[in-house]
Amino acid sequence: MNTSRQHNFNTAGISKSALFVFFLICFLFTTSSQAQDDVRATIDSTSILIGQQINYKIEVLANDGEAVVFPEGQTFNPLEVIESYKIDTASSTSARVKLIKRYGLTQFDSGRYVIPKQKIIIGTKTVETDTFLVEVNNVVLDTVNQGLYDIKPIIELPRDYSKWWKYLLWIIPVLIAIALFLWFLLRRHKKQKEAEKYVPPFEQAIATLNALDQEDYIAQAKYKEYYTVLTDAIRRYYDEKVYDRAMESTTDELIARLEMERDSGHIDFSRETIVKLKDIFKRADLIKFARVNPPEGKAQADRLSVEEIVKETKEALPPPTVEELMKQEDYREALSRKRKRKLWLTAIGGVLAILLVATTVGIVVKGYSEVKDFVFGNMTRELAEGTWITSEYGAPSMIVSTPKVLTRQEVVLPPEAQGQMEATSFAWSTVPANVSILVFQFKFPENAEVKVEQLIANQLATFEQNGFSADVVKNEKFKTPNGAEGLKTFGKGTQIIDEEKEMMDSGEYAFLTFQSESVIQQLFISWHDEDPYGKQIAERVMQSVELQAKEEEK
Repeated sequence: MNTSRQHNFNTAGISKSALFVFFLICFLFTTSSQAQDDVRATIDSTSILIGQQINYKIEVLANDGEAVVFPEGQTFNPLEVIESYKIDTASSTSARVKLIKRYGLTQFDSGRYVIPKQKIIIGTKTVETDTFLVEVNNVVLDTVNQGLYDIKPIIELPRDYSKWWKYLLWIIPVLIAIALFLWFLLRRHKKQKEAEKYVPPFEQAIATLNALDQEDYIAQAKYKEYYTVLTDAIRRYYDEKVYDRAMESTTDELIARLEMERDSGHIDFSRETIVKLKDIFKRADLIKFARVNPPEGKAQADRLSVEEIVKETKEALPPPTVEELMKQEDYREALSRKRKRKLWLTAIGGVLAILLVATTVGIVVKGYSEVKDFVFGNMTRELAEGTWITSEYGAPSMIVSTPKVLTRQEVVLPPEAQGQMEATSFAWSTVPANVSILVFQFKFPENAEVKVEQLIANQLATFEQNGFSADVVKNEKFKTPNGAEGLKTFGKGTQIIDEEKEMMDSGEYAFLTFQSESVIQQLFISWHDEDPYGKQIAERVMQSVELQAKEEEK
């Protein structure tokens, strides 16, 4: 009885356990089915050509406010993600929200590929999509009907002058300012030359007295001005013909000198003439400094007396000797040279002042670097902002955009490598070598074991033998715009400019290395570390690199 009861107990327990497992399985199955119904993945094509895009779409039904995480990164491997588009929201017949996520996928090698299951997290649940089989086909090339042609020679492109109008906006105003300044300077010089044209002292004194008669000084009681012109006329005459300090001498000093000249017999002056001249100078001093007006009619009388004294002095002076005439001619030539020298100095100073003002305005408006490049030129800037050339190098080819086309270089392999590999290279460099670009391609026998790191180390050692030393070496992964993955080796280095003088220059460099089966393709570029345009060229070159698949070449 007890045994039967125990048996019944165990049977009931097993039945309850089986029933629990059954309900659990049903629950899990129902949940899984429902989750699978909430996620749907599709592709628009199962057969594409190399490089063609596949559109992969995932549709998810989720509760309002429920978190949904879509796959990102290289979860579609072996296919590559070209672009991951933004999530779209679509209306649903139920109270739930429909989310749509699209991806652009591609593959650059032919073959049959499986897109693996993708995991989508909905709240606390993880749901997987179905797998898809995709066939990637080669591009069929018609090598029978397609003609073969020789390689085209290098074409020299015309210089780009489209930006010269910007420079003319600065050059033309500066040239106009310089031209106006020189025109004004020459015009003033011509007037001064005409005004300073040599006139014999006697004629100049008489002309000054006649011009004084035309002035209205006496009627306006401007006696100071009147006697200033009157006395300067005779002083200037004596300054050139009798005493070369007559202009700055006092009245007493000048009269004493005239008396000395008369006593020595150099000039046949009469005593009455000297007394009359002394009387005129004393009166002029009183009028100019003591503001004493002369008696009526005395000013006109002094004017006539001065003219008589000038004429009498001319008669009393001995005729000039040959030495005096030559001395006067030398003086005039020296004066002419002095005038021309002053003209040149003024012109040069004015032009430099205009250029300084224009430079200062340019620095304030455009900045120092812009003005410096405009005045002295900047080779790397012209290359960076000029027209670039996109070319293919090697086979399979590496597509690179550069300021100038790269030319083929002879590669000398070491004896141990000859016959074991093929090498080609293309290079271009500025002069001096602020920027250098090289493209290498190495072909090894099939199934040959090639260590990329060792190859790069050997190349850096070869560069060091030629004067370039890599002081800093860093490595990181690199990916081209078309999805090719490679190794980027970069850092800083020094270049020996003059070994005897121990002159060195610092710079930066970068190696891009790509390996595909038995082919290694490389791009090397170096630039001056203090040249921002050199760095701009390097970055643009590296961003332009694209690789052509080996199968596509076939």
